[in-house]
Amino acid sequence: MKDYLWIYILGGIASASLLFFLVTLSRDVFLVKKLRKKKLDLAFNFSLLAVSIVSLGLIIYLFVLLKDQIKLIG
Repeated sequence: MKDYLWIYILGGIASASLLFFLVTLSRDVFLVKKLRKKKLDLAFNFSLLAVSIVSLGLIIYLFVLLKDQIKLIG
């Protein structure tokens, strides 16, 4: 369990940022269109999406590396 802690941490970060992205996206798009607010909120939302994609990519990459190391040892 302790060896796979980084997978749980990255998964939590990815899940939280993806959830926050989905929850706030529709509100920010509405505010940008109707109130002509700055598009900085949208940039923040898409940076959350980028964080979740990068975290998921790191999970996959590190898991494959771990699997190769176990195969090499065993």
